[in-house]
Amino acid sequence: MFGITLRTQDPAKPFWALVDKASAFETAPSISALGYFPHITLARCPAIGTSRLAAAAEALVGERAFALTFERIEFFDGEPLVLWLKPSPDRRLIEAHARLHARVDPALSDPHYLPEHWRPHLTIAMAIPAPQRDAALDFARRPFTPFTLTLDVADCLS
Repeated sequence: MFGITLRTQDPAKPFWALVDKASAFETAPSISALGYFPHITLARCPAIGTSRLAAAAEALVGERAFALTFERIEFFDGEPLVLWLKPSPDRRLIEAHARLHARVDPALSDPHYLPEHWRPHLTIAMAIPAPQRDAALDFARRPFTPFTLTLDVADCLS
């Protein structure tokens, strides 16, 4: 799997505090286990190859950093349940995502990341099992202090 993300270099303490709380619903912490910065994934491509991935990422060259505010927890309702933070709307983020995907053959992309389906999100737990579902959804409904992260690095990953 290959991907392109926007990540922060910030210590992101409010993000990690929410990750710690959300991880309590998982069998094992999924986000901490990644060993990767807080990020928004712009593209996931199972079989794109590195040269095509790099060519697509060139759509982000010269893009200024994105300061995004996160105010609420959402979820992807599946098995397992996924909790994520929703950023406030940002036209530049949507436009950068569209420019990137204009360079990627849609057949090579995970359909959830195509412009017509993509929902910008910052995942805080991605492996909540069914027995913890209700408790995790109760947690997701609780308010938290909004915070802003600056996404200032574009990464190509495998």
